[in-house]
Amino acid sequence: MFSTHQPAVAVFEADFAGPFTGFDTSRALKTQAKAQGATVNVIVVSRRLTADELGRVAASCCDELLVAPMSADELYDAVALALGLPRRGTEAFSTNVVTVSGPIAATVSNLSIDGLRLMTEVDLADGQMLTVEIATATEAAVAMRAHVIWAQRHDGRTVAGVAFDALDERARALLLKLTQWLIVNEGERTRVVLRGDFTEATKFDALLPQMVGRVVFDLAEITYMNSLGVRAWCEFLRAARIAGYEFHACSVPFIVQASMVNDTLGRGTVTSFFAPYHCTACEHQEERLLQTAVVLAANLQPPTFGCPRCGEMLEFDDLPERYLAFLSDED
Repeated sequence: MFSTHQPAVAVFEADFAGPFTGFDTSRALKTQAKAQGATVNVIVVSRRLTADELGRVAASCCDELLVAPMSADELYDAVALALGLPRRGTEAFSTNVVTVSGPIAATVSNLSIDGLRLMTEVDLADGQMLTVEIATATEAAVAMRAHVIWAQRHDGRTVAGVAFDALDERARALLLKLTQWLIVNEGERTRVVLRGDFTEATKFDALLPQMVGRVVFDLAEITYMNSLGVRAWCEFLRAARIAGYEFHACSVPFIVQASMVNDTLGRGTVTSFFAPYHCTACEHQEERLLQTAVVLAANLQPPTFGCPRCGEMLEFDDLPERYLAFLSDED
């Protein structure tokens, strides 16, 4: 089948009856793909995970391991990441910066409800007026008036802080969607995708009225949390009238805080989370999305994988007892 179709992703169970298991299939498929100059991402699903099976994960060369039963979100994430596609709730956007002289080439970062940071080869001055156009795959471009509040030249480029002027309702809604949260009602549950930094400036008041029923928090795009941001988040969880909630695809910054501050998870549980991995052979580093069920089944021992760059071992790049402390109560 692989020779005929050469799929980008293969998903199958590890618990096949007989001498040829899913782990053997994964290794054979990876070997065949390499011989044919092709690439395939292998996702192995196990209905039970023993210590022996966990030890065979790296040897199987699989790219992802899941334990069934699993949620649709967990399976979707594994396939989307394997294909290089956006996860649900993540939305790419494009920006266009325009001066009185016309559009300029600029790299935009640190987008927030108040403004952004940009880098360009064009000279900019304090107080200079700009128009920032932001568009997504599902929405037409929104033009926002802005001005430069500071500008510095460095290595032939200008780095500038830009503040938005008065925003209309559509512009504000788009910025909130891209930088703070996105709410998706999915029948019996509400999916809340949170984004950006949790700091002393983060306010969750506008989110509270929408927290009803069961909630799934998607936290993959939380990039930073300081102590005051953690406090604001914990206060939000205590105040929210949520029947039940869980945390999905938690980012590394969120997990670091959850392992230090118990209240970060409130009454919720983590279904999946990102973890740092490192290959000592080629120094490749990446974050892998791990299913909580896999780690719990292995007595809090994270799996090892084959390095996608050199084929050697890709190992957990932290102390398990420290990084996985948030799971100690669930063990």
